[in-house]
Amino acid sequence: MFEGKDHWHLNMEKDVTFSDGPNGLRIEDQDGIGFNHSKEATVFPTEACIGCSFDRDLLKEFGRMLAEECISEKVDVVLGPGVNIKRSPLCGRNFEYFSEDPVLSGEYAAAYIQGVQSMGIGTSLKHFAANSRELGRQVADSIVDERTLHEIYLRQFEIAIKKGHPWTLMAAYNQLNGVHCCENEKLFKEARSWGFDGIILSDWGGVADPIRSLANGLNLEMPGPSGSSELVEKAVNAGRLPRAVLQKSADYMHAFAEKCGRYTVAEYDQKKHDEFCERAAEESIVLLKNNHVLPLKKTEKIAVIGPLAMHPCIQGTGSSKVNAKDQDSLLQALDEEKIPYAYVQGFSMDSENIDQDMQNEALSISEGCSKVIVMVGEQEKRGGEGFDRSSMDLAVNQNTLIRELIHAGRKVIAVVQTGSPVTLPWRCEAQAIVAEYAAGARSGAALKSILYGDADPSGHLAETWPLRSEDIPSSRYYATDVLQCQYREAIFTGYRYYDTFSVPTAYPFGYGLSYTEFSYSGLKIRHEEETVHVSLKVKNIGACEGRASVQLYVGMKNSRIARAAKELKDFASVPLQAGEEKEVKFALGSAAFDYYDVHQHQFQTEQGIYQIMIGKSVQEIILQGEIEMKGVLDPYSAIQKKMIQHDAGMMYVTDESFASMLEHQIPARRSPRPFTPDTTVRELKACGLGKFINAAAKKILTMDVMHGVDDASVFNAPIRQMLWLKEYYTWETVYAATDYLNHHGLKEWHRLLKTLKKRSVEEP
Repeated sequence: MFEGKDHWHLNMEKDVTFSDGPNGLRIEDQDGIGFNHSKEATVFPTEACIGCSFDRDLLKEFGRMLAEECISEKVDVVLGPGVNIKRSPLCGRNFEYFSEDPVLSGEYAAAYIQGVQSMGIGTSLKHFAANSRELGRQVADSIVDERTLHEIYLRQFEIAIKKGHPWTLMAAYNQLNGVHCCENEKLFKEARSWGFDGIILSDWGGVADPIRSLANGLNLEMPGPSGSSELVEKAVNAGRLPRAVLQKSADYMHAFAEKCGRYTVAEYDQKKHDEFCERAAEESIVLLKNNHVLPLKKTEKIAVIGPLAMHPCIQGTGSSKVNAKDQDSLLQALDEEKIPYAYVQGFSMDSENIDQDMQNEALSISEGCSKVIVMVGEQEKRGGEGFDRSSMDLAVNQNTLIRELIHAGRKVIAVVQTGSPVTLPWRCEAQAIVAEYAAGARSGAALKSILYGDADPSGHLAETWPLRSEDIPSSRYYATDVLQCQYREAIFTGYRYYDTFSVPTAYPFGYGLSYTEFSYSGLKIRHEEETVHVSLKVKNIGACEGRASVQLYVGMKNSRIARAAKELKDFASVPLQAGEEKEVKFALGSAAFDYYDVHQHQFQTEQGIYQIMIGKSVQEIILQGEIEMKGVLDPYSAIQKKMIQHDAGMMYVTDESFASMLEHQIPARRSPRPFTPDTTVRELKACGLGKFINAAAKKILTMDVMHGVDDASVFNAPIRQMLWLKEYYTWETVYAATDYLNHHGLKEWHRLLKTLKKRSVEEP
């Protein structure tokens, strides 16, 4: 058994059901190419939101809640968590990921997995690996040097596998250094070396060659049926695929199936899940700025402006978009507590154009109000699964309205609902700024609690908010080529770049304000055998209950190789009553001090002095001490800090330097001819039939089955994506169509027709 029974089930001795995740169940009512209508379920806060909690226990509880809904719907495996690194805020799918830091992402994922699987439901850790953009996601080749790959883009998977033991691991769409992730033997062996004993499955439609995929360690192609089982049988019979490979994969599949279905179907408590959504959002919302205007008093006169106050952005788009059972809004939450307010729309979310009448109405209704809450955020069409954002900027009409209100003397409290960081050109003038992200079904109640002080804001940013797009370290290389994505910034991604090279940011990694204050004291560091023990005391010295986010960073003095100035190595979320003090303890293993040696093919510790730093953010270090570690005296790295250069305020790396990092020449961009199953619909314009296919694609985009699919993702999709139309096409059809496109012969044409006829006969 190598392929799925259909989009969501396996054809095994027992029925096994998958469901989209990770922030709620998306169980489709019908098959289709797009993201079709699905059953109702709870919309939990997105990973981008809950990733700001710095709280492992919250993620574990999240997992248990999600598992309860899986049990009620007879779902065996939820497709999550997503742990891909937020290499750029422009990635359209960032709302599905936790952080730009691998340790934070890995620890969150491990807790999430532990929570889900404690209930007898499986998880699918995804997307393995170096899958950090949506542009050309099924055909792009991620070019990453070995040190960067292991330190940044694999580490979160290693942590999650070793601590969480997920049942399945999902191979990504993209290629990695010239090899498709779904047939990447090196990647699969890496995962097995970490103790992964589950099945490795493809992302839906991610297989480029079923025989190579199976031979190199993939266990399951999804969705199905695609005809790959017939190809596998032929390859085995012809001696091109050892039967032992097939048996080994089957053993993994049967062991996986044995884990499934070991639960008793039961209904869950919806009220309990809604309460969790509210509490999780409260703990994750980040207060970015507060000029003594928050918390609000429930008796003061306020104005609320913006469509998102009535129809909030609670999640992202694509395969993770849940059909919400219920959702609230800020206005609804205010009404429930009978808190007085005046509301106007102020601008449209359907257009970026400035509507002067709406703007004037906002200025008029806010006159005489003590505070003005303006709800802003991104339009859905700006980014999502399958397509990236073109800009970090909010719509012109939103920025203009906020500026007009500020210039009119209003005390503006801006609430930002987004899946990724955005630029805030008015941030210095606004009185307060709240980053709510996409906070799930109870985002309205949670926001009300934060604004009025019923809950203390305790969220801290799990990613840097840059001042502008040009400051992003990958900016020059992120979206320049559909077919190739070069990771020239190497290990200096996210805060590792901004902090090391002193690049100003709007808000640094780990940043977040509170209504109370915390003091840090008594740092102790001791080395016992192979563990460094770190302890300190944290005290709430303010007037209200709060939650301290204690962040532990490690840096090395006088390293002989290129390193980031600081790297997050552990963290803790500590709830404290006013006046309460607690001791916080950390235990650091060798992973907190090591680097990846590409010549030794292993992590090693460089001998020398390391700094242990305790901070409220990467830029606000409160306590620090030093410890000497034994290790290698001659560390090797092909990456050098001098390779990171700047021009016109943007980071760049020369071709020569990037080749040195890779320790080989930069791979050439693939030729459009001959056509292969990886050839994109857009590339087919090179032939006459391809022009017809392009025209057909435009027509298909208007069909209902394509709901939620971006146009660009269709034209950048490979020929093999015709397998999604499984009523008509199999792998034999893909190969026959490719041959015909290359040769245009009658023989190839007849072969193509024969595969279509065969499929139609097979269909009931």
